[in-house]
Amino acid sequence: MISKKKLHYGWVVVASAFVITFIMSGVNFSYGVLFLPIVNEFGWSRGLASAVMLVCGTAYATTLPFTGILADRFGYKWVLAVSVGFLSLGLILSSQIHELWQLYVFTGLLVGLSISASFAIPVALVSVWFTRRQGLAVGVATLGISLGTATIPLLISCLITSIDWRSAVLLSGIVVAVFCIPATLLMRSPPRSISIPDSSDGKDPTSTQQSATSDLEIGLTVSQAVRTGQFWMLFAMFLLFLSSLGLVMLHLVPYAVDSGIDSVHAAILITLIGIFGIVGRLSSGVLSDRIGIKPIMLFCTVLLGLNTAFIALCSEPWAFYVFASIYGITYSGFVTQMVRITRSVFGGKALGSVFSALMVSDGIGLGIGPWVAGSIFDATGDYQIPYLAAAAGLIIATAFVIIIRPATAGT
Repeated sequence: MISKKKLHYGWVVVASAFVITFIMSGVNFSYGVLFLPIVNEFGWSRGLASAVMLVCGTAYATTLPFTGILADRFGYKWVLAVSVGFLSLGLILSSQIHELWQLYVFTGLLVGLSISASFAIPVALVSVWFTRRQGLAVGVATLGISLGTATIPLLISCLITSIDWRSAVLLSGIVVAVFCIPATLLMRSPPRSISIPDSSDGKDPTSTQQSATSDLEIGLTVSQAVRTGQFWMLFAMFLLFLSSLGLVMLHLVPYAVDSGIDSVHAAILITLIGIFGIVGRLSSGVLSDRIGIKPIMLFCTVLLGLNTAFIALCSEPWAFYVFASIYGITYSGFVTQMVRITRSVFGGKALGSVFSALMVSDGIGLGIGPWVAGSIFDATGDYQIPYLAAAAGLIIATAFVIIIRPATAGT
């Protein structure tokens, strides 16, 4: 009699995380294609319109540590469900804005409250379900970010062209509610002894279970982690990277339009970032299982810095497509390793809360990077200075990648 292999529930969690990151990340990365239509309709400066990201980032950074603690204590799916509700409500209300304060409250505050769980919690949960295939599992889960980035902003751009930006935002809010809420209900924490899948390769599953259980029971708590130099080194590394990411995802399309590319073709740049991000996420996940996390992150930060300097100095239309292709591979490769390097430095005991505390850097970077870039554009009339500053920050981040090491309490 042929025995049927039971599906490891970790892969259900991976699939759910994929759906959540696909839709929520795709929608969150769409403000870049909405930016100019909103600015042109209301006549706001780019600095003022970019400040919505400062509100969004502040809300994100403020709530994120509590999100991780609540998820570790009470469960992941309810935290995710509340976050999905904030995003859906924020988008629906954003489609009706007429004043600048409404943009800040609906698009900034409500959407910012949703971001705290849309990436950190699903990816951290996937990470603790796996040990031997962790790189592949995280890579597949975060693949949703690349696919969402590749498809949703372009679809929204086409809707803006064919209908209007308000209808595109309203439809986005409905889609978030219909698809993301069911996905959150499938998320759950692993048992203390994890049955790692794919044991058909001949390895003893018992030893793998013991390894997974041990990893979940060792490491630093979030209060111990924040008192180490390693935490703040990792925080600075993430901040520099995420500030540049916020700059690119909001201002690349306006930069391209200013350089002579029409709005739909400029939105294709975000699609290219998403498509090549698929290559970056999957390849970095698999390669990091073979050669380690730090070599992948080192490669990504160096190339990100050089590529960002390139687009600052060469704004020809063809250069944007080269930039977007390289950026997709390298930024997604870095993102895939963020939760893994956090686990390697601090262990898996309180990974959700430690990683969420580190991702406060995302909220700060998400707000400051785009806002500063928009303000500099208002003052100078171009984007060269912001992109060169982002390139310099990425080179500094490379140094942190080189010197980071596992932490112990008090170090």
